[in-house]
Amino acid sequence: MRVAYLYPNGYDYVVAQCAVWAAGGIAVPLCITHPPTELEYAIKDSQSSLVLVHPQLEHMTSSISGQFDKIVYAGPQEQYKENREFEMPRLYPMATSRRALIIYTSGTTGRPKGVVLSHANIEAQAQSLINAWKWSDKDKILHVLPLHHLHALICALYAGATVEMLSKFDAMYVWRRWTSSTRDLTLFMAVPTIYSKLIQFYKTSLPPDAQLIATESCSQFRVMISGSASLPVPLRNEWKQISGGQVLLERYGMSEIGMALSNGYEVEKRVEGTVGLPLPGVKVRLIADDGTNVTEEVDTPGEVQVKGPNVFKEYWNRPEATAKEFTEDGWFKTGDTAIREPSTKMYRILGRKSVDIIKSGGYKISALEIERELLAHPDIADVAIVGVEDAEWGQRVGAVVVPKHSETAITLNALREFAKDRLASYKLPTLLKLYDDALPRNAMGKVNKKELVKTAFPPKNN
Repeated sequence: MRVAYLYPNGYDYVVAQCAVWAAGGIAVPLCITHPPTELEYAIKDSQSSLVLVHPQLEHMTSSISGQFDKIVYAGPQEQYKENREFEMPRLYPMATSRRALIIYTSGTTGRPKGVVLSHANIEAQAQSLINAWKWSDKDKILHVLPLHHLHALICALYAGATVEMLSKFDAMYVWRRWTSSTRDLTLFMAVPTIYSKLIQFYKTSLPPDAQLIATESCSQFRVMISGSASLPVPLRNEWKQISGGQVLLERYGMSEIGMALSNGYEVEKRVEGTVGLPLPGVKVRLIADDGTNVTEEVDTPGEVQVKGPNVFKEYWNRPEATAKEFTEDGWFKTGDTAIREPSTKMYRILGRKSVDIIKSGGYKISALEIERELLAHPDIADVAIVGVEDAEWGQRVGAVVVPKHSETAITLNALREFAKDRLASYKLPTLLKLYDDALPRNAMGKVNKKELVKTAFPPKNN
């Protein structure tokens, strides 16, 4: 039985998920930031026989509720208050090989697919990170990411740690909690977009005396982690400056594999711009376009392929799609391209093969590399590099830039002049589009570049 549930981050969410597992069902978490059409898609695609919705979110499903036989608006806490004397249900005995969770991908490269994780997958993912990041029952984390991200919620519960949850990210609340008299938090995990918002609030809304307290408070965390999107070097450095020396730990993962690569827990084992080495129990290799294994070579790009007990079971009801994403010898093809650093052999992600590797004039160009360099520009708040189809070059390098100040006039020539000593000439943007508003990102901070390139550089302007 598959049970879909729509709950904000909080106690009710955790109870709903654990109750589904205790009953022997498959949990299908729904994202509260998705419109009704996407919620409907996930419910129908997963063939969920029951849908649980928090009463506060009833308005999100009112337009689609008539299409489902069993949709229940209830928070577990409310039911327990009404009936304090109830028998605990008998737990359903289950094998760890059973399906536990269906997570719908962000859909940045097409229609979302349901990623099926078994209980064994979840346990392997949690145990690997507990070992690598030294989780213990003394830890306490303020969780600001969606709860279906297992590396915080499940790791904490598995280690006997404590989780505080925000229904949604709020920079003011985070700083207020961090600087409270109860400074018992030990970890923090976020995406670059969240760190950027925290920095902005620190600089614009905290008075000098509060900034000193905030900096001292941050310095007491044992580790702060960033992932899900590339971490710009200026952002990394600015966070280190305001947080009392915290060097963000970068890691690499995705819904299908959990975490696969991570910088070292010890600060001296963290290398700027890299995502570290394989986690315990995880195998990683790089395969070039011609099928050559280039894992032991340096500065040679290849697709990241992963194998191990952390790797998902299947895409729900998509046997052909599942088979397509695995090699004949059982390695999962992530679709991401990476290289090994010459000195440390750590992995550096170059980007998605589909959208972040631009093929122009015979060169393969990393969009993430260009983004990292352009974000060092003092007048640029955000940037996305996209490949724009071109009859002569195959693709041209297009830059979508959000200036820090609306009155700032950033030109293509000025941008190229700034970057010419940082990037090879063939990597310099040849197209520029300025955005007044923030770049469109999903809940995990990733830009949907396939849609962005259509709006920023429509074919008629090529």
